[in-house]
Order: sequence, then C-alpha cells, then structure tokens
Amino acid sequence: MTRFMRKVRKTDGCWFWEGVTAGSNARYGYFRPGTRPNDPKVPAHRWLYTQLVGPIGEGMEIDHLCRTKLCVRPDHLEPVTHAENRK
Repeated sequence: MTRFMRKVRKTDGCWFWEGVTAGSNARYGYFRPGTRPNDPKVPAHRWLYTQLVGPIGEGMEIDHLCRTKLCVRPDHLEPVTHAENRK
C-alpha cells in the first residue's frame, strides 16, 4: 500500500494518480502490484478500490463519480454496469 500511495497526490477533493498512465490523453492510471518487471499492470483506481472497499463484482466497471479519470479516491468511485458507466 505504501508504494501505491507514494504515487497519489491527495487534495480536499480528488486523490490524483501521479504514476504511470495509459490511454488517449493519459486518461487512466496503472499500477504494478508485483515487484517484478513482467508482473502485469492493473488500473490504479480499481486496485485501490479493491484494497480499501472490497471486490468489484464480475462484469462491473468503476464509475468515477467526480468525472476525473486519474482520481483514485475510493468514495469517488462506484461499481456500475457498462451501460450505466456510458451515461
């Protein structure tokens, strides 16, 4: 957890991911939970959500309620269906 949180800048609102990003215009943050270079990267917001809140149901996506894709603050995230996330 410490290694992850070193890449987060907390504000009174969002917790901004400042580690590796991917996607057009660096939309999402990614974190490598393992320590080996070949270990897979996972979406940072999903990783922290599962660590602090719990599992994300199968087929569910995480909606950023704050509309900030680099935010990893768990209370700004909500598991929703793909259809709901597209609204």
